[in-house]
Amino acid sequence: MKPAGLMFALAAFAVSIAPAFAQEPASGPNPTPEELIARSKAAEDTERRPDAEHEVWAIRLANLEGTLELLRRGDDSITQTSLGPFRTARGVSRGQHWHQNENGETVLDRAEPSQVERPVSQTVERVHDPVEAWLLTTTFSSGHVSRFFYDPRTYYVIRTEKTVAGHTSHTTYEDFRSDARGRTRFWRYSGGDDRPDNDFDYRMTSDEVGADVSEADVAIPRDRRTLVEFPAGQDTVRLPARIENDRIYVRLEVAGRGLDFLLDTGASNITINEEVARQLKLALYGRTTQTAAGSFVSGRVVAPEIAIGSLTMRDVVLRTAPLASDESHDTRVVGLLGFDFLDAVALKIDYASGTVDAIRPGSLAPPAAATPLEVRLNSGAPVARASVGDASGDDFILDTGAAFSYVVFQRFARAHPDTFAAEDAKVQVGSGVGGSMPYRTIATKRIGLGPWAFEDERGAEAVSPNALGFDNEDGLIGADILRLFTVYLDYAAGRVYLAPNGREPMFEAGGEPQPPTSGQAQPDRGGAPWSPPRSPPRPG
Repeated sequence: MKPAGLMFALAAFAVSIAPAFAQEPASGPNPTPEELIARSKAAEDTERRPDAEHEVWAIRLANLEGTLELLRRGDDSITQTSLGPFRTARGVSRGQHWHQNENGETVLDRAEPSQVERPVSQTVERVHDPVEAWLLTTTFSSGHVSRFFYDPRTYYVIRTEKTVAGHTSHTTYEDFRSDARGRTRFWRYSGGDDRPDNDFDYRMTSDEVGADVSEADVAIPRDRRTLVEFPAGQDTVRLPARIENDRIYVRLEVAGRGLDFLLDTGASNITINEEVARQLKLALYGRTTQTAAGSFVSGRVVAPEIAIGSLTMRDVVLRTAPLASDESHDTRVVGLLGFDFLDAVALKIDYASGTVDAIRPGSLAPPAAATPLEVRLNSGAPVARASVGDASGDDFILDTGAAFSYVVFQRFARAHPDTFAAEDAKVQVGSGVGGSMPYRTIATKRIGLGPWAFEDERGAEAVSPNALGFDNEDGLIGADILRLFTVYLDYAAGRVYLAPNGREPMFEAGGEPQPPTSGQAQPDRGGAPWSPPRSPPRPG
């Protein structure tokens, strides 16, 4: 399911897409891709866009109804969405993209050049189904396929399709109108995929061309509220957490009931088991079918109060998912403590001592021995550069919830066929958020992260899941590597700091192994071969 803001961006993209590479003119009656796009831009006359504009849309999304309001001033814009009881926003201010999530946290989106899709082929053909149109099909190096359908009479884009993670989503554009400036646009777009829960419908109800929009109207907003409340006069709080088998379990009190959540930097929301939410009498809003480590149905609930030791969160929006696992005889994980909490605090995870401290934002002072890693948080999980063998990528999730050393996703494996040879492949089945999912083992390789390299002498195997919601990442760096450090999370600064804790030897990149500084024993390794590395993406 495309988030509200992303669907709106897709709509704009549909009428202004430009080819990413040149192509020789096609022979015969078929227009070339360049000709199709040029005719579409001429027909809609997008060059006549006004300097300022105010649009209002009625929307139906995730089985909820609401409104979307867009203010634009020059190249700056803000889109505010109200969907049922939930409010989100996103925009661009002086070139800086940002979004605000359901819990009111404003996040600056960092440029991700590696996420730009690289086309490898384009074709044009005349089709009669599902609509009468000229069809422009683009295949990307990731394996994604996009299709743009151009009306053969007007050359308006009337339908788009995209195949990602085994599902094809579609959008239909209709009710085209010309404004006083001669610009033509659609006033309705709708669509979905092969899952009924994911249908959506956007209808423009008003469009004020030349509206009075000030610079302040489109500025980046502050957080809508303080999500995590610290005790007065206290900047550091020891969380009720324990670390077992390198997994971090935190005790939360939700509606007066004590529950165990997994502290999961790979989770883009705070997530709770749906049945547990029902037991707590939390009202469920909306339902969509999501894909992330399998497919599953997800909704949203609002918890009036959550206590984590002496920390308090009020009116917290959580996502639901079929999470429930017996991690040990006395631990039943029913949720993921993910981005929304981690963005509201700074965190110190001391794997050696088994403690976790929450630190008031702006108060974190990592030690001089801690090395900073620049991370991006656009998707709600910290993504950094790492290497596997001789191959490197910019999009590895640092995932405390993953009970293994590392994972390589299909995109990365496909981009480096020499490193991940086909003869290593052996398809197996593991468990994920949405049930079972296929993966294959690959030969263990040296892992590089920051200035360090790691040899997994214990013979751990990496798993490479098929493309099930992870088409835009290279892989995961899991707890078996992160446990070698004291980890400091400072999402506000866009940084993760790592300080080696001496639990076992590691290599400086390109160097010799460094001896441990303490003689701490290596704990037993545990966990399933595949665990949920993140919760479903949240609406934008």
